[in-house]
Amino acid sequence: MNRFLRSLVLTLFCAIAAAQTAVVTRNVNLRTDASTDNAPIETLKRGARLTLINPDPSDGYYHVTAPDGHDGFVWGRNIRLQAGSGPTATPTQAPARSATPRVTTGDIFSQLMAARKPAVGQALVINGTELCGAEGDSANPQTQALNENKNRTDLPGDSDYVEIKWDDLKDLPADRVADFQGAPVTVVGFLSHKVQVETGGESTNCHLHAPEQVDWHMYLTNAPAQGIADAVIVETTPRTRPAHKWTATTVGAFVDKPTQIRPLCPTST
Repeated sequence: MNRFLRSLVLTLFCAIAAAQTAVVTRNVNLRTDASTDNAPIETLKRGARLTLINPDPSDGYYHVTAPDGHDGFVWGRNIRLQAGSGPTATPTQAPARSATPRVTTGDIFSQLMAARKPAVGQALVINGTELCGAEGDSANPQTQALNENKNRTDLPGDSDYVEIKWDDLKDLPADRVADFQGAPVTVVGFLSHKVQVETGGESTNCHLHAPEQVDWHMYLTNAPAQGIADAVIVETTPRTRPAHKWTATTVGAFVDKPTQIRPLCPTST
């Protein structure tokens, strides 16, 4: 019997960045939204490590994933942001197809540098109405640039992709992300944890909340059923999702299953 598991090939337009984490410096409540209007989900103790879902705070709160997997918002003054230990991804999809990665020489960083393609973000248009511009609604220039990369919809050619391994992802320099963003990559992994429909509001989608207006966060790992801390976050965006038949339910069927996934993604911060 072939020892390799069945592979589901998903062609995505993605962005890879250093995953940003934070440490709780003072006991802080994890809340359902960026306010004190509702009872907290739980209290996070000093020293707890959090994964940032959105690096851009909302009303002083950061959207995070707690160590137990719960998503919520924490008051920014009670956490300390840290550089990420692994890459994060953000895609918009295209029709499923196989890719023929480019044949390149030299280290993976140089390959990514050579493969970069400039980003041209697109506005979010639903039913003929523009709901959000390509740069989202952030006033921060760095976040605007991130949003434009997340909101691009162009597709690389099949031969443009750089095949990247998990050790390559782990070893990419967190302080040089801007040097290789926009490079098309392909990596094989498994979906873990859950498919998160990001209805909490993010600047990239002008803090809209409806399921058809937001990103999905999916957690790609090197082995089945791994934790978020070991994942590359793949985000499908509402700008390209209407061209596909994906639903959170159909994609969620592959979560924590021994089925390999191959995202094909151009990188960004």
